[in-house]
Amino acid sequence: MAGDDIALVRGVGSKVSPLVEELLKEDARTTTALSAKGNYHPPAKPLDLKRYFDPAFAERERDSLWKKVWQYACREEDIPKVGDRLPYSVGSLSYIIVRVAPDQIKAYQNTCMHRATRLCDGQSTGDKIRCPFHGWEWKLDGSLNHIPSRWDFPDLRDEEFSLVEVNVAMWGGFVFINPDANPEPLEKSLGVLQAHFKSWALEDHFTYGHVRKKIRANWKIVMEAFLESYHTVETHRQILNTLADASSQYDVWEDGSSHISRLYSPMAVPSPHLGDEASVIEAAVEFARQFQMPGIKLPELKIDLASSLSPRAQVAQWRRSIFGLLLGRDFSDWPDALMLDAIQYWMFPNFCPWYGEGGPIVYQFLPNGNNPLETIMDIRLMAPKPAKGAPPPSAPITHLDFDDSFVKKALEFGELGLVFDQDMANIPRVQAGVMTAHEAGNKIVLGRYQEMRIQYFHEILNRQLGLDL
Repeated sequence: MAGDDIALVRGVGSKVSPLVEELLKEDARTTTALSAKGNYHPPAKPLDLKRYFDPAFAERERDSLWKKVWQYACREEDIPKVGDRLPYSVGSLSYIIVRVAPDQIKAYQNTCMHRATRLCDGQSTGDKIRCPFHGWEWKLDGSLNHIPSRWDFPDLRDEEFSLVEVNVAMWGGFVFINPDANPEPLEKSLGVLQAHFKSWALEDHFTYGHVRKKIRANWKIVMEAFLESYHTVETHRQILNTLADASSQYDVWEDGSSHISRLYSPMAVPSPHLGDEASVIEAAVEFARQFQMPGIKLPELKIDLASSLSPRAQVAQWRRSIFGLLLGRDFSDWPDALMLDAIQYWMFPNFCPWYGEGGPIVYQFLPNGNNPLETIMDIRLMAPKPAKGAPPPSAPITHLDFDDSFVKKALEFGELGLVFDQDMANIPRVQAGVMTAHEAGNKIVLGRYQEMRIQYFHEILNRQLGLDL
């Protein structure tokens, strides 16, 4: 394993903030996924800063990354009916994702075969795909259906003017595309995600909150801000009493085809930065207070000091009962960690599904058009489907511009909105500092453990782009 010759501290705990491995021993329901550990540690290497702003680097990403890898485009519930469609855009590339049959989804290049007009600008539906410029029209299967003034195109052969199709595959309710002509199966890229998420099935969830935020920074800078808990002690001080940031566990799984990493931060326990005297009772009560379900008044948590269960375990039990009442499902065999903790997976290059009800979130980070200094961050809040009846429809997207606040305009995020606003204040500063540091000839140096996921991402990115750095 790379880095074995370097002494590595894998997080620090306190008397009241145990490391993940110790915390899991307190719950007999722990899943194999929770106790799994990574098989790789990336070597520490400084990073050249040009990758965060250079248009030539962004162009290389377009050709050697975004045109070559499996990438999450949407959820199946976003296009529930035959004919429903939406655009998926990454940088200057754009595709139409369309449901062509009850059990089939296809993707096409988002461009008219006549004069290259963009065909799909937002969510829509219909039994044909029609160009808004001249009215050329295609069937849902991509075959040409109609050309106005067909007599003016005497040499045109219908079969040569079908929409250009790209590869599509599904997993966990997500729709992935890959523009490469001959990609490996999606399963190769998913790696351990397939086994780990069997115990918390993403397909058994639906989108109940959805925000798309514009950010003034390179997509890699934005993503990196969400790959570690190291920044919590300075950026999110208000949650130190409910999140064991420095006790977090970081893992990487590498098999040559799949590139997966994970951040596991215990919740409902205090940060080790607060010392051995921090109150586990206050941590549990405050964590419960932060738990909100829009429009629903939740029962109060009452900590029983005489109980054999720890305050953290009592919060988990409290949440099991709430979910059970609201959804008509049995959560009794779900581990405490699945009910409480922030467990975020990452699949190369930019797909971040969280595991468990403690942080039922999905992140995606995309370059915004041709500007390497702008990003679209897509955030979904997921909820379990009820036991009976159809789940609610996928939540509409709340679009936040560069200066829009989560707290003011993304009310569905509750107290998470403040956390996101704090991150949004930091990220443009990072981009500005990168430009200054580059001019001074500096490079980025990363922590060996808490920032190992960032190091790993750049190792795989370099490999994908054919860079020997």
